[in-house]
Amino acid sequence: MSEVLLVLAFVAAVNPPRARLGLPEDERARPLPVAMLVGSVVAIGVVTGLAWWSAPLLDALEITPETFRIAAGLVAVLAGGWAFFLPIPAVEPALAGWRAGLWPVAYPRILSPEVLVLAIAAGTQNGVAWSVVAAAAAVGALGLLAVVPNRGSAARFMASTGRVLAVLLVVAGIFLMIDGIRDV
Repeated sequence: MSEVLLVLAFVAAVNPPRARLGLPEDERARPLPVAMLVGSVVAIGVVTGLAWWSAPLLDALEITPETFRIAAGLVAVLAGGWAFFLPIPAVEPALAGWRAGLWPVAYPRILSPEVLVLAIAAGTQNGVAWSVVAAAAAVGALGLLAVVPNRGSAARFMASTGRVLAVLLVVAGIFLMIDGIRDV
């Protein structure tokens, strides 16, 4: 997978507009800044760890990287379809204070299953550095959207843009599956 497609795949997997619609907010209808920082650091740390340990993990599971790319592509296709038909995520009860960065900011908003399998697949194919760069770009896009109030036309725009990114995730998933099949 090329580096540009990797970044696009991570952005589509995180789906910042859709994730923004499901973040806990303060009285100004904006995400809690400390929770966003904690969630972002935890998410990038998990992606780094998964990318770093992707080869030993797949070896321990006796799965080839090519086979895992096929499976990761299928997960991405299914997740993209889910996000397309349900553009606004369910409201999750947030933990108090900075712990909201763990639930629901880091998980399930940023560290969704499609991001986790993409981190493992990218770690074996593109390496740790590009996996971290792609994850940082996706988390950065979510950070930029954190300043946008989650109401009115902004919320409708984010829901529509989230659908576009869901379609991009389906395309990236199909690419991963075909890439894995070609390499087998």
